[in-house]
Amino acid sequence: MKSRPKRPKPGKPYTITKAVTHIRLIEANSGKLAALDALAPVYFALCQQYVTLFCTEEQPDKLRDPRFETPLSERWHRVAIMQAAGIARSWRTNRAAAYEQYQQDLAHYQHEQAEGTLEASARTPRWHEWNVPTLRQPCIQANVNVVKLEASQDSTYDYWLIISTLTKGEPIRVPVKLACYW
Repeated sequence: MKSRPKRPKPGKPYTITKAVTHIRLIEANSGKLAALDALAPVYFALCQQYVTLFCTEEQPDKLRDPRFETPLSERWHRVAIMQAAGIARSWRTNRAAAYEQYQQDLAHYQHEQAEGTLEASARTPRWHEWNVPTLRQPCIQANVNVVKLEASQDSTYDYWLIISTLTKGEPIRVPVKLACYW
């Protein structure tokens, strides 16, 4: 059994091992935001294409070969496939659980009907096919292939998030300031 890592002593830095979520972009300049604004809809549309594919035609496979054309880099394409596979896997699991519950409810209904113990107000369970998820807001679940977190050296910020963009070789650096939780 693995032991949980101990909290660092006061004044010692925390090691980020899992994720940096919901980064405030208020500190980023307009040029950097414009680069992200250009990236987001392209990524969003590609992710939606794969969500639809994985929910309707294929089993979710985060290692699937790219199928759709996109101006995104191969790395960004891979990240979109991984995120879409996670969304579709969750949708398929939830749908399967709901269908299993429907089957149980139907069997229970039929059993009570055969025994004559069915209440007069009871309705026959009906299955309604689920809609394929439609992404509503861009949420990029990037990994180390396209985003890197770098400790700040001489800055008022704690870290810099280096994000690859649609322009090859021109990543942007977004400042990250950690919130104090004491």
